[in-house]
Amino acid sequence: MAKKHISKSQYTRGLQCVKSLWLYNYRKDLMEEVSPSTQAIFDQGHEVGEWARKYYKGGVLLAQGREDIAGALKETRELIAEGKTLLYEATFQAGGVLVRCDILRKVGKAWYLIEVKSSTELKEQHLPDIAIQKYVLEASGLKVEKAFLMVINTAYVKDGPIDPKKLFKIEDVTEVIMGVEAEVPATLKHFFKILANEKKEPAIDIGAHCSDPYQCDFCCHCWKNIPAHSVYNLPRLAAEIKDDLRRQGILELKDVPEEIALCSAAADYVAVAKTGKPKIMPEPIREFVAGLEYPLYHLDFETINPAVPLYDGLRPYMQMPFQVSLHIQAKAGGPVKHLEYLADAKMDPRPDIAAFLLEHIGPAGTPLAYCAGFEKSVIRGLAEFAPRLGKKLLALAERFVDLAAPFRSRHVLLPEFCGSFSMKAVLPALVPNMTYEGMAVANGSDAQNAYKALLSGRLTAEEEAQLRKDLIAYCGQDTLAMVKVLAWLSDAA
Repeated sequence: MAKKHISKSQYTRGLQCVKSLWLYNYRKDLMEEVSPSTQAIFDQGHEVGEWARKYYKGGVLLAQGREDIAGALKETRELIAEGKTLLYEATFQAGGVLVRCDILRKVGKAWYLIEVKSSTELKEQHLPDIAIQKYVLEASGLKVEKAFLMVINTAYVKDGPIDPKKLFKIEDVTEVIMGVEAEVPATLKHFFKILANEKKEPAIDIGAHCSDPYQCDFCCHCWKNIPAHSVYNLPRLAAEIKDDLRRQGILELKDVPEEIALCSAAADYVAVAKTGKPKIMPEPIREFVAGLEYPLYHLDFETINPAVPLYDGLRPYMQMPFQVSLHIQAKAGGPVKHLEYLADAKMDPRPDIAAFLLEHIGPAGTPLAYCAGFEKSVIRGLAEFAPRLGKKLLALAERFVDLAAPFRSRHVLLPEFCGSFSMKAVLPALVPNMTYEGMAVANGSDAQNAYKALLSGRLTAEEEAQLRKDLIAYCGQDTLAMVKVLAWLSDAA
């Protein structure tokens, strides 16, 4: 068979796992579908790339798309021959590897390679990505004098139009990648040896590398024999111990031997799995419930945290609330009142959300959130944005009580939790008739993508109305779930 050619992304895939590289080339049918959350990450990367080109203005973006490799290679050669000195998506092939360079800039007689990432700092996995590009460029006859990494500058605060010069920070990694560069030829030789046998899937065991540094899209294939609830769900247990248990044929929590040394968290989950009986500690639950002062304000935010800030006063990746749901309960066991706010996608939602909170959460009573650290941080961000209301907002943030506390402390532990105390794990175990199944917006990622769709301005009036209805249903479900969970805790106390 003809020698295989791989892309830059395949090269980095192979570094994580050669089995994944082989599957990508010969069994792509086993790949998981790209999830909406993963697609959102890809879309954000494309947006960051567009802004990076505005940092280095005046270049030529290749006209040939990713499908026309031969055309892109030919166009790149022609642009360089014409004397163009700033290229976007320049495409090269050498040594069996195809690369596209985010930004290629000629300085004097040499070239500067600039890789753009939506990350906020240099990470170890970025180095091979840059090294393989430099290898291919030099094998193609270009002299690459410098290699740079462009990442997002989280110190940047939007004030007026986006300033690309402030949005990014650039690091010279020429010397940093030298050691990684030296490994490229041997690594490629190993990869092509693996790929030369299209009939033999590499025998690579599952483990931590399946999600480090990236979540592999063949996990559905490689992990197919691992039950949904297994030793891999145990909290605070080293990956090596989990792998060792699996190699011994121990996958179910109920089968974990007594002599295995476990931390208290993991031991508790194993104990309830073996007995099938919940662990419920009435006294600390009673103390938690007794510490709440009515009226209660069950609150949940939906937020987005784009790399490129949408409004003035925001930093890259800063959480910006666009929706809030509030269930208010005046007395124990009493009726609840639901209030909600969902932003108009045409305006900055923060002023209205800050006003909503201060209007509807009174000075007395207990505000509650599930994993309240997040809601508190969002409110602190609002205080930073609205200094006139800042003192009141900060005081409000300090009053929050975390409804997840009894579950985090394992004062309540059911076998159905399966190693997690997230609301998505706790709710169906405690309140079986409440579910997110079948909801058009069923999780936080769905909510973020729905709001981004509203922001796009590409929806019809009917589509926008339906999406707003779906968002309101989801966020309202989150706070109603809190009401139900607290009622369960009150009964258990």
